[in-house]
Amino acid sequence: MAAPTSNIPTIFAAFGATGDLMRRKVLPALYYSYKHGELPTMFKVVGFSRREWSDEEFRAYVQETLEEHAKGKIADTTLAPFLSMFKFQRGEFGDKSSYDGLKKTFDTLDTEWGVCSNKLFYLSVAPEFYELILGELSRSGLTDPCEPDQGWTHVIVEKPFGMDLGTAKQIDEFLAKLFTEDQIYRIDHYLAKEMLQNILTFRFSNNLFELSWDNGLIENIHIRVLEKIGVEKRGPFYDGVGAFRDVGQNHLLQMLALVTMDHPESFEAGAIQKKRAEILEALEIIPEKEMKSATFRGQYEGYRAIVGVVPDSDTETYFKVRATLNSPKWKGVPIVMESGKRLGAPLKEIVVTFRHPTPCLCPPGAHHKNEVIFRMEPREEILIEFWSKSLGFTFATERREFHYMLREQSEHVPYVEEYAKLLLDCVRGDQTLFIGTEEIRAMWRFTDPILAAWKDGVVPLQTYAPDSKEVLKNADYVK
Repeated sequence: MAAPTSNIPTIFAAFGATGDLMRRKVLPALYYSYKHGELPTMFKVVGFSRREWSDEEFRAYVQETLEEHAKGKIADTTLAPFLSMFKFQRGEFGDKSSYDGLKKTFDTLDTEWGVCSNKLFYLSVAPEFYELILGELSRSGLTDPCEPDQGWTHVIVEKPFGMDLGTAKQIDEFLAKLFTEDQIYRIDHYLAKEMLQNILTFRFSNNLFELSWDNGLIENIHIRVLEKIGVEKRGPFYDGVGAFRDVGQNHLLQMLALVTMDHPESFEAGAIQKKRAEILEALEIIPEKEMKSATFRGQYEGYRAIVGVVPDSDTETYFKVRATLNSPKWKGVPIVMESGKRLGAPLKEIVVTFRHPTPCLCPPGAHHKNEVIFRMEPREEILIEFWSKSLGFTFATERREFHYMLREQSEHVPYVEEYAKLLLDCVRGDQTLFIGTEEIRAMWRFTDPILAAWKDGVVPLQTYAPDSKEVLKNADYVK
């Protein structure tokens, strides 16, 4: 829907404009939004980087990136006007004159448009640069509105939101000095996945299951994000982060929140963020004495040979963790989360298993537990598994399923749609799919003790053969 966005004059300033995230996700997402008529009529992207580039050279880089992503040439009729939106500002993160030059660029655009534009600052940089960049943005006046009642400033920060609770608090406290909470957009692109958004509508727009969506009938919840890809060229970054920080502390805990949160008052951002934060704050800290039985970590063979990985690295590329919630509604329900790389065919899903009926009118030993499955890969679908009588003279039962497929998988462009949605929401001022500060702190409170125990060797690091799911059997004791 173009109308809500078309009248929002916006300057999108990208710090780290030539970095990996811009190349793989943000530039294709902006082009996707442009092709669908979603970008504002007045919209400029100003790339900020230390390279000695002109506007034309930056546009050539953007074109090369998009054609690489599209695996071929793009029609000039759509590409040329899109490229005209791009400008380049050479600068160093710590150089005051670079920000003064950026402000002149912004002021010139406002003069050309004849309006007070909105400013969207995207930090595609390591968290250690946040304080430096944001401090200079504030000092130079770039974050000030050009009119008292016109022109907002939004800042977008990427995960990881710190490396632990302490650094996350430090980043948050610094952001809070310069911006109000409604100006800060913390990206977790998983929240923009259509199937995860569907969890909210499935639960709260229907009466089929929500009355029994608790420990009265639900036996366990299993959240898994199993990837075929490995670390590849991300060695220097990944080795200092690991699978649990990269995926568990954010993506999987957000998935946990969506499937267990209480009914929000509305689908408004504040109401949803509040309920996500409440359930994340109910996560029970795993005692050190239970770490061996409640967690597992592994590393695939060959990982240490990747460029940028230290030879004796103990960084996990796979993990499995059992979580529980200190909530009357979920007391006693184990929530198992697992994720890893080089695990064969990809599988990304949330499986909600219901308790066995008692007494069960079924053959001895038969598995008759009903399941609701929210699946993102290999297909975007919702499955409801149930049992019915088989055809014939006996009262034998067989597995059946209600099946809803969102769309053909070929229609989905990974990352691009998610980032397109998130960036447009930043322009529109909608924080529903972004993470609040209380959520971040609650997630780190849960994950810090696990990471500390692993660092101390409480849970041995196991190795596993790549491109298979054999390690899943080794981790089966976590359930």
